[in-house]
Amino acid sequence: MKSIIVPKPKNDSLVAQLGSFYNIFKGVTFGEKLEFDLSLLNWVCPLLILPISAYINETKSGFKIDSCSIRSYLEKVSFPKGINSISSFQQQVQRHRTFIPISVLNKEEKVGREKLEALFQEKVYKVLGNVSGARSALWYPMSELITNVFEHSKRDSGYIFAQFYPQKDYLDICIIDCGRGFATAYKEEKGLNLTDEQAITEAMMGNSVKKDKERGYGLRTSKDVVCKALKGGGFILISGSCALVATNRSEKLVFLHDFHWQGAIVAYRIPKPTGDIDYLKYVE
Repeated sequence: MKSIIVPKPKNDSLVAQLGSFYNIFKGVTFGEKLEFDLSLLNWVCPLLILPISAYINETKSGFKIDSCSIRSYLEKVSFPKGINSISSFQQQVQRHRTFIPISVLNKEEKVGREKLEALFQEKVYKVLGNVSGARSALWYPMSELITNVFEHSKRDSGYIFAQFYPQKDYLDICIIDCGRGFATAYKEEKGLNLTDEQAITEAMMGNSVKKDKERGYGLRTSKDVVCKALKGGGFILISGSCALVATNRSEKLVFLHDFHWQGAIVAYRIPKPTGDIDYLKYVE
């Protein structure tokens, strides 16, 4: 079993988190069993820790946290298995104010999943404060992105995790599936042979994967709500060997050499709102 030493991000930016995540999985054939050594970490972020959790669960890989300085934190956020019951979620969020534990969303348990999503969203709203328009602006991308997991991945489960940083006044959220990914979805549903870059571009243009649906604006509007309506937010989408990195000022596709994530990952940052939010002009 190959051992992977998990590196610390160079700083707390989403791009730095993406860099560490890339270095962890570069050269890995998705599905091979690994052992993740987290001993170097003295802090952690959703884009770094949730993919490791998902990979461990999907491949039955191992991990080492015995000498990790944040071992107690990792255990508190339910790393790596996550929680999938409403009672466990309620107990966790009542105890801890700054994070929402790693949660497993199950497609077949629709009622339970929807309740878990609602509790997750309500906790996010309480953490970020009562600002006019905030509830809808925060809930829209989360509900759209979770829906995407189950509509396009062809998997029965997905993962979500959030961490609020009170001293920096922002919330990081990560949503993951280990399904077929965008390029395969376009191939299987519409017969299109696309690269990962082309598939992400098609998705962000609103060209739906579904055969019976011409337009699908969920991803693009979610990105615009995060980056524009929430002023200063950041958005990263990863599928296969490509990542889309977006802020309110720029947007670019990044090819990830010698890397492949089977499925899709969305990570985004929400700055704590300081004024009224008008998200409707970004919703198509």
